Amino acid sequence: MIRKKFKIQNAGRPGIALLVVLFIVMVITVLSLGYLSRSDVELACGENMILRTQMDYLAESGLEHARGLTLNPQDVPSEYWTGGIGQQIAGGNDYYDICVVRDNSDPTDRCNYVIDCNSYRLRTGEKIGQSTIRAQLRLDPCIALWTGANATLWNSFAVYGDVYCNGNLTNQGTIDGDVFASVLTGSITGQKYAVADLSLAWPSVKVTDFTSRYSYGSLSGQTFGPYDPPRVCYSSDNLTLPGNVRIEGMLLVGSVDGSALPRNLTIRGTNNVIVAGKNLPALYVTGDLIIEGGASLDVNGLAVIGSRVLMNANTCKLNTLGGLFVQNTFAETASDSSSYSHTLIPYNGPTWRPSGGYRNGAAEFDGVNDKFEDSTAPTYLNGLSSITVSLWVKSNVTYEDRDIFFTRTPTDSDEELGIRYDRDGAYGGAVRNIKASVRATSGYTQIESSSNVQTTSWQHLAIVWQSGSRLKLYINGSPNTPTYDRGPVSGTTTGAQKFMLGVGTKSRYWNGLIDDVRIYNRALDPNDIYPPKDGLTGLLAHWKLDETGIPAVPVTITAAPSKTAVVVWSQTGQRQYWGQAAGAFFRSIQRK
Repeated sequence: MIRKKFKIQNAGRPGIALLVVLFIVMVITVLSLGYLSRSDVELACGENMILRTQMDYLAESGLEHARGLTLNPQDVPSEYWTGGIGQQIAGGNDYYDICVVRDNSDPTDRCNYVIDCNSYRLRTGEKIGQSTIRAQLRLDPCIALWTGANATLWNSFAVYGDVYCNGNLTNQGTIDGDVFASVLTGSITGQKYAVADLSLAWPSVKVTDFTSRYSYGSLSGQTFGPYDPPRVCYSSDNLTLPGNVRIEGMLLVGSVDGSALPRNLTIRGTNNVIVAGKNLPALYVTGDLIIEGGASLDVNGLAVIGSRVLMNANTCKLNTLGGLFVQNTFAETASDSSSYSHTLIPYNGPTWRPSGGYRNGAAEFDGVNDKFEDSTAPTYLNGLSSITVSLWVKSNVTYEDRDIFFTRTPTDSDEELGIRYDRDGAYGGAVRNIKASVRATSGYTQIESSSNVQTTSWQHLAIVWQSGSRLKLYINGSPNTPTYDRGPVSGTTTGAQKFMLGVGTKSRYWNGLIDDVRIYNRALDPNDIYPPKDGLTGLLAHWKLDETGIPAVPVTITAAPSKTAVVVWSQTGQRQYWGQAAGAFFRSIQRK
Protein backbone atom coordinates (compact mmCIF):
# COMPACT_ATOMS: atom_id res chain seq x y z
CA MET A 1 0.00 0.00 0.00
CA ILE A 2 2.70 2.37 0.80
CA ARG A 3 4.48 1.87 -2.50
CA LYS A 4 1.34 2.43 -4.49
CA LYS A 5 0.67 5.76 -2.83
CA PHE A 6 4.16 6.92 -3.63
CA LYS A 7 3.60 6.30 -7.29
CA ILE A 8 0.48 8.34 -7.30
CA GLN A 9 2.21 11.38 -5.77
CA ASN A 10 5.17 11.14 -8.06
CA ALA A 11 2.93 11.01 -11.09
CA GLY A 12 1.34 14.47 -10.26
CA ARG A 13 4.52 16.55 -10.16
CA PRO A 14 4.74 17.37 -13.89
CA GLY A 15 1.26 19.07 -13.83
CA ILE A 16 2.18 21.30 -10.94
CA ALA A 17 5.34 22.42 -12.71
CA LEU A 18 3.33 23.28 -15.79
CA LEU A 19 0.94 25.36 -13.75
CA VAL A 20 3.82 27.24 -12.18
CA VAL A 21 5.33 27.91 -15.60
CA LEU A 22 2.02 29.14 -16.94
CA PHE A 23 1.56 31.40 -13.95
CA ILE A 24 5.00 32.93 -14.46
CA VAL A 25 4.31 33.49 -18.14
CA MET A 26 1.01 35.14 -17.27
CA VAL A 27 2.65 37.47 -14.78
CA ILE A 28 5.32 38.40 -17.28
CA THR A 29 2.68 39.02 -19.94
CA VAL A 30 0.60 41.22 -17.66
CA LEU A 31 3.62 43.18 -16.61
CA SER A 32 4.71 43.57 -20.20
CA LEU A 33 1.28 44.72 -21.28
CA GLY A 34 1.20 47.32 -18.48
CA TYR A 35 4.60 48.57 -19.40
CA LEU A 36 3.63 48.82 -23.05
CA SER A 37 0.41 50.60 -22.10
CA ARG A 38 2.25 53.08 -19.95
CA SER A 39 4.74 53.63 -22.72
CA ASP A 40 1.95 54.38 -25.17
CA VAL A 41 0.36 56.84 -22.74
CA GLU A 42 3.65 58.50 -21.98
CA LEU A 43 4.45 58.73 -25.67
CA ALA A 44 1.05 60.24 -26.40
CA CYS A 45 1.44 62.68 -23.53
CA GLY A 46 4.86 63.63 -24.78
CA GLU A 47 3.53 64.24 -28.27
CA ASN A 48 0.72 66.37 -26.83
CA MET A 49 3.13 68.37 -24.74
CA ILE A 50 5.33 68.99 -27.76
CA LEU A 51 2.27 70.03 -29.79
CA ARG A 52 1.05 72.33 -27.03
CA THR A 53 4.47 73.90 -26.66
CA GLN A 54 4.66 74.44 -30.40
CA MET A 55 1.21 76.06 -30.41
CA ASP A 56 2.14 78.26 -27.44
CA TYR A 57 5.22 79.47 -29.30
CA LEU A 58 3.10 80.06 -32.39
CA ALA A 59 0.57 82.09 -30.40
CA GLU A 60 3.37 84.18 -28.93
CA SER A 61 4.71 84.73 -32.44
CA GLY A 62 1.24 85.89 -33.41
CA LEU A 63 1.35 88.45 -30.59
CA GLU A 64 4.63 89.80 -31.96
CA HIS A 65 3.06 89.95 -35.41
CA ALA A 66 0.22 92.05 -33.99
CA ARG A 67 2.63 94.20 -32.00
CA GLY A 68 4.64 95.08 -35.10
CA LEU A 69 1.65 96.00 -37.25
CA THR A 70 -0.08 97.91 -34.45
CA LEU A 71 3.05 99.96 -33.88
CA ASN A 72 3.50 100.56 -37.63
CA PRO A 73 0.16 100.27 -39.43
CA GLN A 74 1.28 101.90 -42.68
CA ASP A 75 0.94 98.64 -44.64
CA VAL A 76 -2.67 97.94 -43.65
CA PRO A 77 -5.65 99.61 -45.34
CA SER A 78 -7.56 100.36 -42.13
CA GLU A 79 -6.70 102.83 -39.39
CA TYR A 80 -4.89 100.08 -37.53
CA TRP A 81 -4.51 96.32 -38.01
CA THR A 82 -7.61 94.56 -36.70
CA GLY A 83 -6.17 91.06 -37.19
CA GLY A 84 -6.71 88.13 -39.52
CA ILE A 85 -7.42 84.40 -39.70
CA GLY A 86 -5.34 81.54 -41.03
CA GLN A 87 -2.02 83.34 -40.49
CA GLN A 88 1.17 81.31 -40.92
CA ILE A 89 4.83 81.85 -40.16
CA ALA A 90 5.91 79.12 -42.56
CA GLY A 91 4.26 76.39 -44.62
CA GLY A 92 2.66 73.37 -43.05
CA ASN A 93 -0.50 72.77 -41.05
CA ASP A 94 0.09 75.24 -38.20
CA TYR A 95 -2.05 78.41 -38.18
CA TYR A 96 -3.11 81.25 -35.90
CA ASP A 97 -6.07 83.64 -35.85
CA ILE A 98 -5.68 87.16 -34.42
CA CYS A 99 -8.21 89.78 -33.33
CA VAL A 100 -6.94 93.28 -32.43
CA VAL A 101 -9.28 95.76 -30.74
CA ARG A 102 -8.38 99.18 -29.38
CA ASP A 103 -9.22 99.51 -25.70
CA ASN A 104 -11.72 102.38 -25.57
CA SER A 105 -12.43 102.15 -21.86
CA ASP A 106 -10.63 105.50 -21.47
CA PRO A 107 -11.51 107.86 -24.36
CA THR A 108 -8.45 110.02 -23.66
CA ASP A 109 -6.04 107.08 -23.86
CA ARG A 110 -5.73 105.70 -27.38
CA CYS A 111 -2.47 103.79 -26.83
CA ASN A 112 -3.94 100.52 -25.46
CA TYR A 113 -4.97 97.48 -27.53
CA VAL A 114 -6.45 94.08 -26.64
CA ILE A 115 -5.09 91.18 -28.74
CA ASP A 116 -6.58 87.67 -28.86
CA CYS A 117 -4.48 85.01 -30.61
CA ASN A 118 -5.64 81.41 -31.19
CA SER A 119 -3.05 79.01 -32.61
CA TYR A 120 -3.81 75.47 -33.80
CA ARG A 121 -2.83 72.58 -36.09
CA LEU A 122 -5.17 71.40 -38.80
CA ARG A 123 -5.51 67.61 -39.14
CA THR A 124 -8.14 66.31 -41.53
CA GLY A 125 -10.00 69.62 -41.16
CA GLU A 126 -10.01 69.51 -37.37
CA LYS A 127 -8.22 72.03 -35.12
CA ILE A 128 -6.04 70.21 -32.61
CA GLY A 129 -3.60 71.38 -29.95
CA GLN A 130 -5.23 74.80 -29.71
CA SER A 131 -3.59 77.54 -27.62
CA THR A 132 -5.47 80.80 -26.99
CA ILE A 133 -3.75 83.85 -25.48
CA ARG A 134 -5.10 87.31 -24.64
CA ALA A 135 -2.65 90.20 -24.27
CA GLN A 136 -2.89 93.90 -23.51
CA LEU A 137 -0.52 95.95 -25.66
CA ARG A 138 0.64 99.43 -24.66
CA LEU A 139 2.31 101.82 -27.13
CA ASP A 140 4.87 103.68 -25.05
CA PRO A 141 6.52 106.12 -25.06
CA CYS A 142 4.08 107.93 -27.31
CA ILE A 143 4.66 111.65 -27.82
CA ALA A 144 1.46 113.68 -28.00
CA LEU A 145 3.22 117.07 -27.87
CA TRP A 146 6.71 117.99 -29.03
CA THR A 147 8.25 121.45 -28.58
CA GLY A 148 11.73 122.35 -29.76
CA ALA A 149 12.31 125.16 -27.23
CA ASN A 150 11.34 126.27 -23.73
CA ALA A 151 7.58 126.11 -23.37
CA THR A 152 4.80 127.03 -20.97
CA LEU A 153 1.57 125.06 -21.09
CA TRP A 154 -1.17 127.33 -19.76
CA ASN A 155 -3.82 126.15 -17.33
CA SER A 156 -6.23 125.50 -20.18
CA PHE A 157 -3.90 122.86 -21.69
CA ALA A 158 -4.86 119.19 -21.48
CA VAL A 159 -2.32 116.74 -22.93
CA TYR A 160 -3.16 113.03 -22.98
CA GLY A 161 0.08 111.27 -23.84
CA ASP A 162 3.78 111.95 -23.37
CA VAL A 163 5.47 115.33 -23.85
CA TYR A 164 8.91 116.15 -25.23
CA CYS A 165 10.41 119.62 -24.61
CA ASN A 166 13.90 120.42 -25.83
CA GLY A 167 14.44 122.85 -22.97
CA ASN A 168 12.56 123.89 -19.84
CA LEU A 169 8.88 123.00 -19.57
CA THR A 170 6.46 124.82 -17.27
CA ASN A 171 3.17 122.99 -16.90
CA GLN A 172 0.17 124.89 -15.54
CA GLY A 173 -2.37 122.56 -17.13
CA THR A 174 -2.83 118.78 -17.30
CA ILE A 175 -0.30 116.27 -18.62
CA ASP A 176 -1.53 112.68 -18.41
CA GLY A 177 1.73 110.99 -19.33
CA ASP A 178 5.51 111.20 -19.03
CA VAL A 179 7.66 114.23 -19.77
CA PHE A 180 11.06 114.32 -21.49
CA ALA A 181 12.57 117.73 -20.69
CA SER A 182 15.67 119.44 -19.32
CA VAL A 183 13.74 121.01 -16.46
CA LEU A 184 10.11 120.44 -15.45
CA THR A 185 8.10 122.87 -13.36
CA GLY A 186 4.61 121.76 -12.36
CA SER A 187 2.92 118.43 -11.76
CA ILE A 188 2.25 115.52 -14.14
CA THR A 189 0.67 112.07 -13.75
CA GLY A 190 3.67 110.22 -15.17
CA GLN A 191 7.43 110.37 -14.76
CA LYS A 192 10.02 112.97 -15.72
CA TYR A 193 12.93 111.82 -17.91
CA ALA A 194 15.93 113.48 -19.49
CA VAL A 195 15.70 114.66 -23.08
CA ALA A 196 18.33 112.12 -24.13
CA ASP A 197 16.17 109.22 -22.90
CA LEU A 198 13.82 109.53 -25.89
CA SER A 199 14.85 107.77 -29.10
CA LEU A 200 12.03 109.20 -31.24
CA ALA A 201 13.17 111.62 -33.96
CA TRP A 202 11.44 114.73 -35.26
CA PRO A 203 9.11 113.89 -38.21
CA SER A 204 11.31 114.05 -41.29
CA VAL A 205 8.65 115.58 -43.53
CA LYS A 206 9.48 118.00 -46.34
CA VAL A 207 7.35 119.92 -48.77
CA THR A 208 8.74 117.94 -51.68
CA ASP A 209 7.74 114.66 -50.02
CA PHE A 210 4.14 115.38 -50.89
CA THR A 211 3.97 117.76 -53.85
CA SER A 212 6.01 115.36 -55.99
CA ARG A 213 4.06 112.22 -55.11
CA TYR A 214 0.47 113.35 -54.64
CA SER A 215 -1.87 115.46 -56.69
CA TYR A 216 -2.72 118.73 -55.04
CA GLY A 217 -4.70 121.91 -55.53
CA SER A 218 -6.37 124.79 -53.77
CA LEU A 219 -9.52 124.86 -51.68
CA SER A 220 -12.64 124.44 -53.76
CA GLY A 221 -15.34 126.34 -51.94
CA GLN A 222 -15.13 125.36 -48.30
CA THR A 223 -14.45 121.64 -48.70
CA PHE A 224 -11.45 119.68 -49.98
CA GLY A 225 -11.75 115.91 -50.30
CA PRO A 226 -12.09 113.16 -49.52
CA TYR A 227 -10.32 111.63 -52.50
CA ASP A 228 -9.09 108.11 -53.16
CA PRO A 229 -6.12 108.01 -53.05
CA PRO A 230 -5.84 110.93 -50.59
CA ARG A 231 -4.68 114.28 -51.97
CA VAL A 232 -2.78 117.26 -50.61
CA CYS A 233 -4.37 120.70 -50.38
CA TYR A 234 -1.34 122.87 -51.10
CA SER A 235 -0.58 126.59 -50.68
CA SER A 236 2.85 127.95 -51.62
CA ASP A 237 2.10 131.26 -49.83
CA ASN A 238 0.60 132.32 -46.51
CA LEU A 239 -2.89 130.90 -46.13
CA THR A 240 -5.97 131.84 -44.10
CA LEU A 241 -8.82 129.47 -43.24
CA PRO A 242 -11.84 131.77 -42.83
CA GLY A 243 -14.10 129.31 -40.99
CA ASN A 244 -16.31 126.32 -41.91
CA VAL A 245 -13.44 124.78 -43.90
CA ARG A 246 -13.12 121.00 -43.99
CA ILE A 247 -10.06 119.31 -45.49
CA GLU A 248 -9.86 115.53 -45.77
CA GLY A 249 -6.42 114.42 -46.88
CA MET A 250 -3.68 116.88 -45.95
CA LEU A 251 -3.11 120.64 -45.76
CA LEU A 252 0.38 121.77 -46.76
CA VAL A 253 1.46 125.41 -46.36
CA GLY A 254 4.97 126.08 -47.63
CA SER A 255 7.08 126.76 -50.67
CA VAL A 256 8.71 124.04 -52.73
CA ASP A 257 11.78 126.29 -52.87
CA GLY A 258 13.58 125.48 -49.65
CA SER A 259 15.31 128.87 -49.66
CA ALA A 260 12.02 130.75 -49.53
CA LEU A 261 10.60 132.27 -46.37
CA PRO A 262 8.47 129.98 -44.21
CA ARG A 263 4.75 130.26 -44.87
CA ASN A 264 2.17 130.85 -42.14
CA LEU A 265 -1.30 129.43 -41.64
CA THR A 266 -3.86 131.75 -40.02
CA ILE A 267 -7.08 130.37 -38.56
CA ARG A 268 -10.14 132.61 -38.47
CA GLY A 269 -13.73 131.74 -37.72
CA THR A 270 -14.98 128.46 -36.32
CA ASN A 271 -15.49 124.89 -37.56
CA ASN A 272 -12.15 124.55 -39.34
CA VAL A 273 -11.46 120.80 -39.53
CA ILE A 274 -8.53 118.86 -41.02
CA VAL A 275 -8.72 115.05 -41.23
CA ALA A 276 -5.60 113.16 -42.31
CA GLY A 277 -5.64 110.71 -45.18
CA LYS A 278 -4.04 107.31 -44.75
CA ASN A 279 -0.23 107.62 -44.26
CA LEU A 280 -0.37 111.43 -44.58
CA PRO A 281 0.12 114.13 -41.96
CA ALA A 282 -3.06 116.09 -41.39
CA LEU A 283 -1.20 119.43 -41.38
CA TYR A 284 2.28 120.60 -42.32
CA VAL A 285 3.06 124.32 -41.96
CA THR A 286 6.61 125.51 -42.63
CA GLY A 287 6.10 128.73 -40.63
CA ASP A 288 3.73 129.74 -37.82
CA LEU A 289 0.28 128.42 -37.01
CA ILE A 290 -1.70 131.51 -35.96
CA ILE A 291 -5.10 131.10 -34.29
CA GLU A 292 -6.96 134.39 -33.96
CA GLY A 293 -9.49 135.38 -31.34
CA GLY A 294 -12.75 133.45 -31.56
CA ALA A 295 -11.30 130.95 -34.06
CA SER A 296 -11.19 127.17 -33.76
CA LEU A 297 -9.20 124.37 -35.39
CA ASP A 298 -9.69 120.61 -35.07
CA VAL A 299 -6.89 118.40 -36.37
CA ASN A 300 -7.42 114.66 -36.75
CA GLY A 301 -3.95 113.23 -37.39
CA LEU A 302 -0.37 114.48 -37.21
CA ALA A 303 0.26 118.25 -37.19
CA VAL A 304 3.83 119.44 -37.90
CA ILE A 305 4.54 123.15 -37.36
CA GLY A 306 7.87 124.47 -38.60
CA SER A 307 8.03 127.44 -36.23
CA ARG A 308 5.53 128.52 -33.53
CA VAL A 309 1.93 128.08 -32.50
CA LEU A 310 0.56 131.56 -31.81
CA MET A 311 -2.80 131.70 -30.06
CA ASN A 312 -4.80 134.82 -29.39
CA ALA A 313 -5.36 135.51 -25.72
CA ASN A 314 -9.10 135.70 -26.28
CA THR A 315 -11.32 132.65 -26.50
CA CYS A 316 -10.11 130.31 -29.26
CA LYS A 317 -9.79 126.56 -29.61
CA LEU A 318 -7.20 124.02 -30.72
CA ASN A 319 -8.06 120.34 -30.58
CA THR A 320 -5.59 117.74 -31.87
CA LEU A 321 -6.45 114.05 -31.98
CA GLY A 322 -3.16 112.56 -33.12
CA GLY A 323 -0.01 114.51 -32.34
CA LEU A 324 1.23 118.11 -32.36
CA PHE A 325 4.92 118.60 -33.18
CA VAL A 326 6.10 122.22 -32.91
CA GLN A 327 9.64 123.08 -33.97
CA ASN A 328 9.73 126.16 -31.74
CA THR A 329 7.16 126.80 -28.99
CA PHE A 330 3.75 128.19 -28.03
CA ALA A 331 2.98 131.87 -27.48
CA GLU A 332 -0.11 133.90 -26.76
CA THR A 333 -0.82 136.95 -28.91
CA ALA A 334 -2.64 140.24 -29.02
CA SER A 335 -4.86 140.46 -32.09
CA ASP A 336 -4.41 143.08 -34.77
CA SER A 337 -7.69 144.74 -35.76
CA SER A 338 -6.25 146.03 -39.03
CA SER A 339 -6.46 143.93 -42.17
CA TYR A 340 -2.80 142.90 -41.89
CA SER A 341 -2.90 140.56 -38.89
CA HIS A 342 0.38 141.68 -37.36
CA THR A 343 1.08 139.45 -34.38
CA LEU A 344 2.06 141.06 -31.08
CA ILE A 345 3.49 138.53 -28.63
CA PRO A 346 3.74 139.11 -24.86
CA TYR A 347 6.83 138.01 -22.94
CA ASN A 348 7.36 137.45 -19.22
CA GLY A 349 3.69 137.65 -18.35
CA PRO A 350 2.09 141.06 -18.84
CA THR A 351 -1.34 141.00 -17.19
CA TRP A 352 -4.51 141.25 -19.24
CA ARG A 353 -7.05 143.69 -17.82
CA PRO A 354 -10.22 142.96 -19.84
CA SER A 355 -12.13 145.82 -18.24
CA GLY A 356 -9.35 148.04 -16.92
CA GLY A 357 -8.36 150.00 -20.02
CA TYR A 358 -9.26 153.42 -21.28
CA ARG A 359 -11.30 151.73 -24.00
CA ASN A 360 -12.46 148.34 -22.76
CA GLY A 361 -9.40 146.26 -21.83
CA ALA A 362 -5.69 147.01 -21.53
CA ALA A 363 -2.35 145.33 -20.89
CA GLU A 364 -0.61 145.89 -17.56
CA PHE A 365 3.21 145.96 -17.32
CA ASP A 366 5.07 145.29 -14.08
CA GLY A 367 8.02 147.62 -14.70
CA VAL A 368 10.49 144.72 -14.32
CA ASN A 369 10.56 142.70 -17.56
CA ASP A 370 7.06 142.65 -19.13
CA LYS A 371 6.92 143.45 -22.83
CA PHE A 372 5.27 142.72 -26.19
CA GLU A 373 7.11 142.22 -29.49
CA ASP A 374 6.34 141.91 -33.17
CA SER A 375 9.36 140.54 -34.99
CA THR A 376 7.79 141.14 -38.41
CA ALA A 377 7.69 144.93 -37.89
CA PRO A 378 10.59 145.69 -40.30
CA THR A 379 8.38 144.58 -43.19
CA TYR A 380 5.85 147.35 -42.54
CA LEU A 381 7.70 150.01 -40.50
CA ASN A 382 10.73 150.49 -42.75
CA GLY A 383 10.42 152.43 -46.01
CA LEU A 384 7.59 154.81 -44.98
CA SER A 385 7.73 158.47 -46.05
CA SER A 386 5.31 159.38 -43.24
CA ILE A 387 4.02 157.71 -40.10
CA THR A 388 1.69 158.20 -37.14
CA VAL A 389 1.80 156.15 -33.93
CA SER A 390 -0.76 156.70 -31.15
CA LEU A 391 -1.70 154.96 -27.91
CA TRP A 392 -3.16 155.39 -24.44
CA VAL A 393 -0.89 155.05 -21.39
CA LYS A 394 -1.39 155.14 -17.64
CA SER A 395 1.76 155.11 -15.55
CA ASN A 396 2.15 153.95 -11.97
CA VAL A 397 5.21 156.20 -11.48
CA THR A 398 6.47 159.63 -12.47
CA TYR A 399 9.84 161.35 -12.53
CA GLU A 400 11.47 158.19 -13.89
CA ASP A 401 12.90 156.90 -17.16
CA ARG A 402 10.28 154.48 -18.56
CA ASP A 403 10.16 153.20 -22.17
CA ILE A 404 6.75 153.01 -23.86
CA PHE A 405 7.61 151.62 -27.31
CA PHE A 406 10.62 151.42 -29.61
CA THR A 407 11.65 149.58 -32.77
CA ARG A 408 15.20 148.61 -31.96
CA THR A 409 16.93 146.60 -29.26
CA PRO A 410 18.32 148.74 -26.43
CA THR A 411 21.10 151.09 -27.55
CA ASP A 412 20.96 153.62 -24.67
CA SER A 413 20.28 156.40 -27.17
CA ASP A 414 17.00 157.89 -28.43
CA GLU A 415 17.39 157.66 -32.19
CA GLU A 416 14.93 155.03 -33.40
CA LEU A 417 11.17 155.22 -33.81
CA GLY A 418 9.87 155.35 -30.26
CA ILE A 419 8.57 157.26 -27.28
CA ARG A 420 9.30 157.19 -23.55
CA TYR A 421 8.97 158.95 -20.21
CA ASP A 422 12.20 160.82 -19.42
CA ARG A 423 13.27 161.81 -15.93
CA ASP A 424 15.68 164.69 -16.70
CA GLY A 425 16.04 166.04 -20.22
CA ALA A 426 19.58 165.81 -21.54
CA TYR A 427 19.25 168.67 -24.01
CA GLY A 428 16.25 170.88 -23.27
CA GLY A 429 16.59 170.61 -19.53
CA ALA A 430 12.98 169.57 -19.03
CA VAL A 431 12.04 167.30 -16.13
CA ARG A 432 9.25 164.74 -15.99
CA ASN A 433 9.10 165.07 -19.76
CA ILE A 434 8.43 162.82 -22.75
CA LYS A 435 10.99 162.04 -25.44
CA ALA A 436 10.21 160.83 -28.96
CA SER A 437 12.37 160.03 -31.97
CA VAL A 438 12.34 158.60 -35.48
CA ARG A 439 15.09 157.43 -37.82
CA ALA A 440 14.97 158.10 -41.55
CA THR A 441 17.40 157.39 -44.37
CA SER A 442 18.98 160.85 -43.95
CA GLY A 443 19.49 160.52 -40.19
CA TYR A 444 17.37 160.75 -37.09
CA THR A 445 15.32 163.43 -35.38
CA GLN A 446 14.44 163.72 -31.70
CA ILE A 447 12.25 165.95 -29.57
CA GLU A 448 12.04 166.56 -25.84
CA SER A 449 8.71 167.78 -24.51
CA SER A 450 8.03 170.49 -21.98
CA SER A 451 8.39 169.69 -18.28
CA ASN A 452 5.94 167.99 -15.95
CA VAL A 453 3.87 166.13 -18.54
CA GLN A 454 4.27 162.76 -16.87
CA THR A 455 1.15 161.68 -14.99
CA THR A 456 -0.45 158.71 -13.28
CA SER A 457 -3.76 159.40 -15.06
CA TRP A 458 -4.79 158.12 -18.48
CA GLN A 459 -2.95 160.00 -21.20
CA HIS A 460 -3.18 159.82 -24.99
CA LEU A 461 0.14 160.15 -26.82
CA ALA A 462 0.84 160.39 -30.54
CA ILE A 463 3.88 161.10 -32.68
CA VAL A 464 3.61 162.23 -36.31
CA TRP A 465 6.37 162.51 -38.91
CA GLN A 466 6.63 162.93 -42.65
CA SER A 467 9.69 163.30 -44.86
CA GLY A 468 11.32 166.74 -44.71
CA SER A 469 9.39 167.87 -41.62
CA ARG A 470 9.92 167.93 -37.89
CA LEU A 471 8.68 165.23 -35.57
CA LYS A 472 5.54 166.25 -33.68
CA LEU A 473 4.27 165.08 -30.29
CA TYR A 474 0.60 165.27 -29.33
CA ILE A 475 -0.50 164.88 -25.70
CA ASN A 476 -4.25 164.36 -25.25
CA GLY A 477 -4.76 165.82 -28.72
CA SER A 478 -2.75 168.99 -28.17
CA PRO A 479 0.57 169.58 -29.94
CA ASN A 480 3.37 169.94 -27.42
CA THR A 481 5.97 172.68 -27.79
CA PRO A 482 9.24 170.85 -27.20
CA THR A 483 12.11 172.22 -25.19
CA TYR A 484 14.47 170.50 -27.60
CA ASP A 485 13.99 169.71 -31.30
CA ARG A 486 16.79 168.15 -33.31
CA GLY A 487 15.24 169.30 -36.56
CA PRO A 488 13.71 167.71 -39.66
CA VAL A 489 14.91 164.64 -41.52
CA SER A 490 13.94 163.38 -44.93
CA GLY A 491 13.70 160.11 -46.78
CA THR A 492 11.93 157.03 -45.46
CA THR A 493 11.82 155.28 -42.11
CA THR A 494 14.61 152.80 -41.48
CA GLY A 495 16.38 150.90 -38.72
CA ALA A 496 13.35 149.05 -37.33
CA GLN A 497 14.33 145.60 -36.06
CA LYS A 498 11.08 144.80 -34.27
CA PHE A 499 8.20 146.59 -32.60
CA MET A 500 8.63 146.50 -28.80
CA LEU A 501 5.85 147.64 -26.50
CA GLY A 502 6.74 148.27 -22.85
CA VAL A 503 10.52 148.50 -23.34
CA GLY A 504 12.95 150.40 -25.50
CA THR A 505 16.37 151.94 -25.91
CA LYS A 506 17.02 152.49 -22.20
CA SER A 507 15.76 149.04 -21.06
CA ARG A 508 13.53 150.88 -18.58
CA TYR A 509 10.41 148.74 -18.60
CA TRP A 510 7.03 150.42 -18.50
CA ASN A 511 5.22 150.33 -15.17
CA GLY A 512 1.49 150.72 -15.75
CA LEU A 513 -1.14 150.22 -18.44
CA ILE A 514 -1.07 150.57 -22.24
CA ASP A 515 -4.16 150.51 -24.44
CA ASP A 516 -5.31 150.93 -28.06
CA VAL A 517 -2.04 151.07 -30.04
CA ARG A 518 -2.41 152.31 -33.65
CA ILE A 519 0.13 152.72 -36.46
CA TYR A 520 -0.64 154.54 -39.74
CA ASN A 521 1.44 154.88 -42.90
CA ARG A 522 0.59 158.59 -43.19
CA ALA A 523 0.65 161.75 -41.12
CA LEU A 524 -2.79 162.04 -39.57
CA ASP A 525 -4.61 165.34 -39.31
CA PRO A 526 -4.69 166.56 -35.70
CA ASN A 527 -8.50 166.29 -35.69
CA ASP A 528 -8.19 162.56 -36.46
CA ILE A 529 -5.57 161.90 -33.82
CA TYR A 530 -7.69 162.74 -30.77
CA PRO A 531 -10.05 161.30 -29.93
CA PRO A 532 -8.91 158.28 -31.99
CA LYS A 533 -11.22 157.55 -34.92
CA ASP A 534 -11.95 154.14 -36.41
CA GLY A 535 -12.14 153.56 -40.15
CA LEU A 536 -9.31 155.89 -41.19
CA THR A 537 -7.22 154.97 -44.21
CA GLY A 538 -3.59 153.96 -43.91
CA LEU A 539 -3.98 151.82 -40.80
CA LEU A 540 -1.04 149.39 -40.63
CA ALA A 541 -1.66 147.88 -37.20
CA HIS A 542 -4.22 148.28 -34.42
CA TRP A 543 -3.78 146.39 -31.17
CA LYS A 544 -6.78 147.05 -28.94
CA LEU A 545 -5.30 144.93 -26.13
CA ASP A 546 -8.78 143.87 -25.04
CA GLU A 547 -7.90 140.19 -24.66
CA THR A 548 -9.28 138.24 -21.73
CA GLY A 549 -6.15 136.14 -21.21
CA ILE A 550 -4.91 132.64 -21.97
CA PRO A 551 -7.09 130.80 -19.38
CA ALA A 552 -9.96 131.23 -21.84
CA VAL A 553 -8.08 129.25 -24.52
CA PRO A 554 -8.88 125.51 -24.47
CA VAL A 555 -6.11 123.36 -25.95
CA THR A 556 -6.56 119.59 -26.05
CA ILE A 557 -3.89 117.27 -27.46
CA THR A 558 -4.55 113.52 -27.45
CA ALA A 559 -1.98 111.00 -28.66
CA ALA A 560 -3.48 108.69 -31.29
CA PRO A 561 -0.69 106.57 -32.82
CA SER A 562 -2.94 104.88 -35.37
CA LYS A 563 -3.72 108.30 -36.87
CA THR A 564 -0.17 109.65 -36.99
CA ALA A 565 1.70 106.86 -38.76
CA VAL A 566 2.96 108.48 -41.98
CA VAL A 567 5.08 107.56 -44.97
CA VAL A 568 7.99 109.81 -45.95
CA TRP A 569 10.85 109.46 -48.39
CA SER A 570 14.60 109.70 -48.02
CA GLN A 571 16.80 111.84 -50.24
CA THR A 572 17.36 108.80 -52.40
CA GLY A 573 13.64 108.25 -52.81
CA GLN A 574 13.37 105.32 -50.44
CA ARG A 575 10.04 104.74 -48.72
CA GLN A 576 10.33 105.28 -44.96
CA TYR A 577 7.93 104.99 -42.04
CA TRP A 578 7.46 107.39 -39.15
CA GLY A 579 5.21 107.12 -36.11
CA GLN A 580 4.87 109.00 -32.85
CA ALA A 581 5.20 105.88 -30.66
CA ALA A 582 8.83 105.06 -29.94
CA GLY A 583 8.07 101.60 -28.55
CA ALA A 584 5.46 99.10 -27.37
CA PHE A 585 5.22 96.49 -24.63
CA PHE A 586 2.75 93.88 -23.40
CA ARG A 587 1.18 94.94 -20.12
CA SER A 588 -0.23 91.44 -19.53
CA ILE A 589 -0.45 88.04 -21.26
CA GLN A 590 -3.02 85.48 -20.12
CA ARG A 591 -4.01 82.03 -21.33
CA LYS A 592 -7.70 81.78 -22.07
